[in-house]
Amino acid sequence: MRRLVILLAALNLAACTHASGGAATPAQASAAPRPVATPEARKAAMEASGLAAAGNNEAALPLFRAAWEGGVRSNNMAYNAACVASLLNQGEEALTWLGRAVDEGFDDVAHMKKDTDLDNVRGLPGFAAVEKRVEEEEAKQLKAADPALRDELLSRMEVDQQVRMTLMKSNFQDEAAKKKLEEVDASNTAWLKDVIAKKGWPGQALVGKKASFAAWLLVQHADKDVAFQEQVLPMLEQAVARGEGSKQNLAYLTDRVLVNTGKPQRYGTQMEEVNGQMEPRNLEDPANVDARRASVGLGTMQEYKASFEAMRKRAAEQKP
Repeated sequence: MRRLVILLAALNLAACTHASGGAATPAQASAAPRPVATPEARKAAMEASGLAAAGNNEAALPLFRAAWEGGVRSNNMAYNAACVASLLNQGEEALTWLGRAVDEGFDDVAHMKKDTDLDNVRGLPGFAAVEKRVEEEEAKQLKAADPALRDELLSRMEVDQQVRMTLMKSNFQDEAAKKKLEEVDASNTAWLKDVIAKKGWPGQALVGKKASFAAWLLVQHADKDVAFQEQVLPMLEQAVARGEGSKQNLAYLTDRVLVNTGKPQRYGTQMEEVNGQMEPRNLEDPANVDARRASVGLGTMQEYKASFEAMRKRAAEQKP
């Protein structure tokens, strides 16, 4: 099964969008300079993901290759390419893609162990070594001074994503899912406020990289308490400054606070539906938004809108 990029803040629900399963866990830092993805490569990656989701693996695999060669480096994309290669009985290439996924920070060993898409390569020499690398990566991501808090954050993130995916699959029409979403966000906000009041921001040293990401996600969805989001914003800025946070996540929360306080957003991450199309909400200096997005590692607005629409379409096509 392909991994969806985690929904994140891109899903502009009542309380809220790769993510699906997706930004995904941020890639590991590398000593070598990371390539800058070309627009053509980013387009190829989006097209490949759509084709793979539709089951057209033959057409998807060459596009995954082109995306990688063009500079797209994503653990989710590499993992999905591995699934496609495996289903096409391209075993050695599938192992290559899995290795790339681990290089980029893939750490979901539970998903990998149960994923039937990889059944064709499990018996190949080298698979066990890759699986061990994933286990080691997961252990690094989960290393925490407070494992109980880490586990609670991860559990709450899982519920957060489950209820949002349910609502997406209903094309945002499921009233019970809407109510559940409000309940989940209210519970998470109250709980996390108490945690931060007692322990400060749950940084990577305290709860591990993955759970610190989960804390950011819960804040991103705390739209009923904008004052809390404003309180956390400088904490996240400090975390980014000391290398314990993501510039992309900071951009999302910055825009969230700006939109929720009636101000123009800076990076165009917060979307709304206009005549059936997703468009950025009130945007500061639209002519230079792509430059600001590039400065924090985000793609262009055009690419963002296209990926947003593709994700919504794929989720709506899936049956609950």
